Amino acid sequence: MGERVLVTGATGFIGSHLVEKLINLGYGVSVLVRKDSNLRWLQEKHVQYIYGDFAETGGIPTLNGIDYIFHLGGATRAIRQKDFYRINFEGTVALLNAAQDIKGLKGFIFLSSQAAAGPSQNDRASLESDIPHPVSPYGKSKLRAEKAVLSFKDRFHVTILRPCGVYGPRDGYMLELFRQISKGFIPSIGKGPMYWNLCYVDDIVHALLLSIKQDRPSGEIFFITDGERYSFDYFAEVVSSSLQIKPRRVVIPSWAAWCYATAADIVAIAAGRPAVFSRNKCAEGCCKNWVCDISKAKKELGFRPGVLLGSGVNATLNWYKEQGWL
Repeated sequence: MGERVLVTGATGFIGSHLVEKLINLGYGVSVLVRKDSNLRWLQEKHVQYIYGDFAETGGIPTLNGIDYIFHLGGATRAIRQKDFYRINFEGTVALLNAAQDIKGLKGFIFLSSQAAAGPSQNDRASLESDIPHPVSPYGKSKLRAEKAVLSFKDRFHVTILRPCGVYGPRDGYMLELFRQISKGFIPSIGKGPMYWNLCYVDDIVHALLLSIKQDRPSGEIFFITDGERYSFDYFAEVVSSSLQIKPRRVVIPSWAAWCYATAADIVAIAAGRPAVFSRNKCAEGCCKNWVCDISKAKKELGFRPGVLLGSGVNATLNWYKEQGWL
């Protein structure tokens, strides 16, 4: 195609899948990576390495010859709340500033999160036009980053995607949940069912690629899911059925979850490693509705989810087993 794209977060779960797809489609791919980045998913891939760190002052080199930027890099876990803002917000601003110096930049695609919008109302799914009300430091930092991206919409074309819970091969974020279910436990915070959306990694990559099209106004935001509303118990049932086990539901009182998360954050500071279940995650887990509407993505992006939950879960579990992660 002759077009070159820059991908941040290329060494991660979604980013590495996106890089593979871009290469297969014939794009020239550059990846912004730190010198100490783990390149395991990029090995033997035909990519140009640009060494830098958008989250550090002066960490972005001059970016020339780039047609599109896919900004997927960011922090989903952090030792301190301020780290979410430093990486997700300030890092995005730094990349935007670098992007405006690129002559002929055709598009800047920002991978945000459903967490930036906050939980949905009890009576309906969230729409992009709803006023955001994030409940976690992660979600708040992503929302600030979204506002920064939108402030550049008149300088170059920008698009924001808000995926829900993305899962699939290489995902280490939801791995702990799969592990808990595999051990025979279905953890649940507080009473009552929780409802959420999910999205297999191939579908979010498909949505990212659709975002390159320029027949839309700059500054549009899109929710991305598989289009289905699941109870957490149903998701756990699909996972346990694939594993051929019968787990039991363990209800954790909200106060107990907060106590555990607070203790985990204290240990994380001492250990220098983010906690798997932190106060950030607890704030999101205590909310019972994480459901959004993808009608806009279908209409304006042409997005159509292609992977059903059962197929996606089976593929993910098989990969985890092959890698010895589960």
